[in-house]
Amino acid sequence: MFKELKYLVKLQNIDKELLQINELRGDLPKIVENLNSDINSLEKELGNNRNREKEIILELKNLEGQIADDKEHLKRYQDQLYLVTSNKEYDALTSEIDTVRQEIDNAEYKILGMKEEMENLIEAIKSKDLTLDEKLNELKVRKEQLDSTNQKTNEAQTKLFKSRAEVVKSIPLRYIREYDRVAKAKNGIAIVPIQQIFEEKVDKKGNIEYIPAMVSCGGCSKVVPPQKFFEIRSAKTLIRCEFCGRMLYWDDETSEVRLNNEEEIF
Repeated sequence: MFKELKYLVKLQNIDKELLQINELRGDLPKIVENLNSDINSLEKELGNNRNREKEIILELKNLEGQIADDKEHLKRYQDQLYLVTSNKEYDALTSEIDTVRQEIDNAEYKILGMKEEMENLIEAIKSKDLTLDEKLNELKVRKEQLDSTNQKTNEAQTKLFKSRAEVVKSIPLRYIREYDRVAKAKNGIAIVPIQQIFEEKVDKKGNIEYIPAMVSCGGCSKVVPPQKFFEIRSAKTLIRCEFCGRMLYWDDETSEVRLNNEEEIF
């Protein structure tokens, strides 16, 4: 096996261990991230809702004060009606009275709308408060789970990253780029051993022998052509699967697969 291939296999074995660590953590990092995002959004919405609640309270107070003032003006104008001495004065006063009454009606209409908005706002705040409490409780549990997992895996992960960096130094950049490209497309698996299937045959005398049946890619299980098989066995160059694009190699421990008569070749 030429040295670049040897280091690529070593790199893949390290990355498989890193993948196992990520699987152990599962979706916890993403769940914690999403919960933090939801909590931040809820807290922002609640802040806006509570600010609006304060604005409504202030606006209601101002409108109620305005109505009280307008009613005082209205009473004064109505009292003045009995003192007018001309039609012109009477018309002017009645016009003022109509204006003040319209202002009172408009203010009361606004108050009704704001009270309805306030009721909806209070319900929304209650609902969001409950949701926020639930999210915070869930975040606490999930963070504890993640922290516990991290405590178990961080040391191992740190060692693996260190080993990975050392291995990468021994691999030419063009191979690293290809490895990373394939790994990204194939769920982290860029280089795999081929599998040579040997099927069990029993002769007339009862002797058992194993006959080569097929050679396949250890990633996608597609058949590897005979010529490529010999090139892979020689390990003098880097061979790629024609179907999935993964790099292929022969592994003395796992590439030879012996099937008995009860097993099927897939």
